[in-house]
Amino acid sequence: MPETTNLIFFLSDNHARSMLGCYGHPLIKTPNLDWIGETGVRFDNAYCASSLCCPSRASMATGLYPHQTGYWDNGIVYDGEISSWHGRLRDEGYTAVAVGKLHYQSGEIAQGFSDEIVTMHIVEETGDIIGFLRATDEGVPERPSFRDMYAKSGIGEAPYQNYDRDVTAHAIDWLKNEAPKQEQPWILLVSYASPHPPFTVPERFYNMYPLEDVPMPVQWDAASRPDHPALNHIRRVDCLAEPFDEDFVRRTVAGYCGLITHVDEQIGEVIGAARDGGLLDTTRLLYTSDHGEAAGNHGMFGKSTLYEHSLGVPLVMRGPGIPAGRVVDEIVSHVDLFDTVLETLGCADEEGDHQRLGTSLWPAIQGEATARPGFSEVHVKSTKNAAYMVRDANMKLIYHVDAPNQLFDLGVDPMETQDLADDPAYAELIARLEMELRKIVDPEVTNARAKADQLAMAENHGGSEAILNMQNITMTPPPTVET
Repeated sequence: MPETTNLIFFLSDNHARSMLGCYGHPLIKTPNLDWIGETGVRFDNAYCASSLCCPSRASMATGLYPHQTGYWDNGIVYDGEISSWHGRLRDEGYTAVAVGKLHYQSGEIAQGFSDEIVTMHIVEETGDIIGFLRATDEGVPERPSFRDMYAKSGIGEAPYQNYDRDVTAHAIDWLKNEAPKQEQPWILLVSYASPHPPFTVPERFYNMYPLEDVPMPVQWDAASRPDHPALNHIRRVDCLAEPFDEDFVRRTVAGYCGLITHVDEQIGEVIGAARDGGLLDTTRLLYTSDHGEAAGNHGMFGKSTLYEHSLGVPLVMRGPGIPAGRVVDEIVSHVDLFDTVLETLGCADEEGDHQRLGTSLWPAIQGEATARPGFSEVHVKSTKNAAYMVRDANMKLIYHVDAPNQLFDLGVDPMETQDLADDPAYAELIARLEMELRKIVDPEVTNARAKADQLAMAENHGGSEAILNMQNITMTPPPTVET
């Protein structure tokens, strides 16, 4: 067991692993997050459980994958019915406080935290119900608002940035006024809404990233983007089938970089308050994001795919007992955070849920990592059918239900530009990876189960016609914060 300490858990929305200085990005300015990674441990192959906000956040909370919980999308979301690490801590008498974006069902029901401060949840306890239509014969209609959201990238300010500053202010207030009162280790979740689009940022952030200098994504244009039926379906739904020009892409990348730097500054302010309060000697810091962002790669924007840009998340941790400069190459997952957080605060998992496939990250932090396969899944509105990722060492299979497989060798092709699935030389490897996948989940049965749940929810909301007349949500509005 590691030494028991406090924990400040920083969480952001939509931050791809590659878009961070300590992960090798050539341009982005993230000094505070880099400091965590450089003075602590950096996990180079960390994955979210599902590349969409709500299912990812549910998996972080429960240590379980969507196929184990039924929290499939942004409409069927975490509701406190399944045990969470924060619920376990609260029940054991620890203080577990959340500030900022949770994206659970509601702040009006018990969802495990000792206290919630300015928390953001799904809209009207229903969320993005248009996603339920993926299970109907009509399917999800095209969403022009999605493309329009990215078209706004540039100089300006989005509501999320004001909300982020409120989150920072409340987190600092708690550290100054409540942390000193605690008699045993505590956890403070500080969760930002950025860098979720729209990528409109104040001029000083935007000017940090001149358009001519931002690295262009791979396979971004119509001539080079992958022609795959599952990806083409996502592009149709998200109104990305029509090609976008280079200026569109450069503005998006620059705005995304600027928004990441904004989040880094907010985190730096909280770290500064912890330092000023003399807390860093007894407090560990952890940072991750719920999922990534395509930002033009493979002719995509948003997430919901199983490419590295959508699945790969930053995961860095520093503090007492964590060696400085350690890099963990082994594959890890958000489902590992359940046991990791409990061990950090000295609350052992007495229940030992046999369903959990995750494992504590503490052995890896201490240099005792064990190689294991990676796994993720998606069952979301822009996908026609489910897709699953299984990775063994550098070989990564993306298994699409009712669509061709994709296969990548991340050792020689980290940007996933060379799909090897049609090469006969890899047929045996694909069969072996699919066998590993089926040890975890039955892809077709699970796809049918998710769609049955979503269809039932669609009918509960009046069916396709009623849902189409409701608001299409591309971003959850931040809560009104009392001043």
